[in-house]
Amino acid sequence: MSTLLLDSFKIPHREAIAGKRVFVSQVWETFFRKVYELLKPLGEEKSFPIVNNQAAAADVIGMQFKKGNVSQVVVDWLVQRVTTSTGAVETIESGIFILVYNPTSENWSLVGIGTPGPDDSGVDFTVTSGGQVQYASTNIAGTASISKLTWRARTMAAKHRSYSVTGTR
Repeated sequence: MSTLLLDSFKIPHREAIAGKRVFVSQVWETFFRKVYELLKPLGEEKSFPIVNNQAAAADVIGMQFKKGNVSQVVVDWLVQRVTTSTGAVETIESGIFILVYNPTSENWSLVGIGTPGPDDSGVDFTVTSGGQVQYASTNIAGTASISKLTWRARTMAAKHRSYSVTGTR
């Protein structure tokens, strides 16, 4: 771990956690804000229901990234499709894809990393020029018991002032 990170991450354990008229003292508030800023890029686990036999690309609600804030996104994902009754199916597929924004072409690219598995869930991902991730799914037999995408996105700003307000900081 870098020395700079450790220097900025000193726990104020000798300071009172509560202030006289506030819930948390200024020193601890600053510490918690630093912890939040360090952990925020790791992403929050989210879920989205997968529709069976979704032939046309449909938005994954909550998985859209703005070009002004983000240059790259690493998405860890898991698709679970389990059905019951006649012809029951169970597919579990997990993988990683990277989204990269190219300011010259003003487009996002989606690149799969490695070979997802262990099963082929029949779900494919794409991304629009507006940074919206979409999915399409095949038809699987049976009554849906579990049909969802779980994902976590880790973002990187890496902006330059020539095309982003974020880059002027």
